[in-house]
Amino acid sequence: MLRINQGIDFNPQCVAIHSDNNPEWLTVDQWATAKQCVIVPVPHFFTATQIAGMVDQAGVDSVFCQAEALPLWLSLGFQQVAVFGALTVLARTPPIEVNLPKNTHKITFTSGSTAQPKGVRLSLSHLLTVGQSLARATEHLGLKKHLSALPYSILLENMAAVYANQFANKGQGLDIVSVPMAEVGLQGSGHFQPEKLVEALIKHQADSLIMMPAMLKALLQYLSNHPNNLSSVKFMAVGGAVCPPALIRQAHEMGLPVFQGYGISECGSVICLNKELSEDGSVGRPLSHARLSLDDNSQIIYRGPRFLGYLGDTTQDPDDKYEQSCYATGDTGVIDQQGRLTILGRLTHLIVNGFGRNISPEWIEAELLALAAIQQVMVVGDGQAFLTALCVSEYDEETLFQLIQPINSQLPDYARIQAVICVAPFNEANGTLTATGKLIRQEIYQQHLPQLEQIYDKYTSASQYGNSLLTAMPSNGR
Repeated sequence: MLRINQGIDFNPQCVAIHSDNNPEWLTVDQWATAKQCVIVPVPHFFTATQIAGMVDQAGVDSVFCQAEALPLWLSLGFQQVAVFGALTVLARTPPIEVNLPKNTHKITFTSGSTAQPKGVRLSLSHLLTVGQSLARATEHLGLKKHLSALPYSILLENMAAVYANQFANKGQGLDIVSVPMAEVGLQGSGHFQPEKLVEALIKHQADSLIMMPAMLKALLQYLSNHPNNLSSVKFMAVGGAVCPPALIRQAHEMGLPVFQGYGISECGSVICLNKELSEDGSVGRPLSHARLSLDDNSQIIYRGPRFLGYLGDTTQDPDDKYEQSCYATGDTGVIDQQGRLTILGRLTHLIVNGFGRNISPEWIEAELLALAAIQQVMVVGDGQAFLTALCVSEYDEETLFQLIQPINSQLPDYARIQAVICVAPFNEANGTLTATGKLIRQEIYQQHLPQLEQIYDKYTSASQYGNSLLTAMPSNGR
């Protein structure tokens, strides 16, 4: 029950939710929806600076937060006005005026390909349409209980627990198991203890969950050495980043019902989903609300309900035409004769790590090049649990790693460098640099692939014995 302080006029318009997963998170979401507020989930991986920017961009005038986050919100000019169970409710007056389209229901912030993440504006009708489509796609599995293994600040988990759940189980909804992330082994945006997830699945006998590829990889490594009975699970969705087919095959060989999907926030988080245990590397066919085609560059073009635009857009369409127009995803792919989509890559250099966080390598490289010790650098980590820096320097790897730590401390955890490899200079002669000084990224990556594979294989071996995902990683590339 919401208990408002005496004498306070509490009429929020834009509500932020800053909390670990718990049943109250979902209740606040439902309450704010009923009041027709704009809802802003606060990403668990945001820094204080990013949260402050988010508040100003979205015009947040109230927040429901846990005690740990209270000092931050007080520092941003918010004052306590109420309590909601274990959550503190704060408001800020006067609110910042932000002109949002009248249909804006939820603003989901991506991890950001730069230091300033984008806010994706979504309508309720869009999210409900995708939710109904997702529920139909999984109806044949007879799901009853869903374990939220990802934070609700991630749209993918939000879609499952909030929107698809309204149509699941013939409209009766699923039993949503909502526990703190530490209980399912996930901490921050890149620390995962697979044994915790196994314990939670067995304890709650959940039959569905959603994971990122890096989580699946760690889970399979753990189960290979510590077999457990996970027969209650009927549906393990893997998304957020492309999952290697070898992982899918390994999971199926171990009896795990892993289904790969594909989507982006701008299109409601889910576009495609395998309805069958496919091992061909595809992400399945489009859901009922979506239509896909490819342009001349094999870029995936989506048609269906989509976002209302980004925060800060100067052009806004007042009707539903904006939601129904085509959208170029930036991803490339192949569609087979059965209509199944396979993701090939991206038109840009954007890194999507193993936890689904989007990272512009140029952003991190610019930070690293500020160090006199680094002459040239390329950051890699696509599909992996952490980033590695290929550095041209006179220093050794261990020294470089220590020099990078002050930069790491200023970056969100998903954007920090966890390993360093010293490499030969990039130049035109060895095919790693263009005449205008641009990195030829694919060539650089291929030249150093054996070293990169050694690093990530060493990390995987170290992390499978209950260590947190990144603390198991050695401090350098040797």
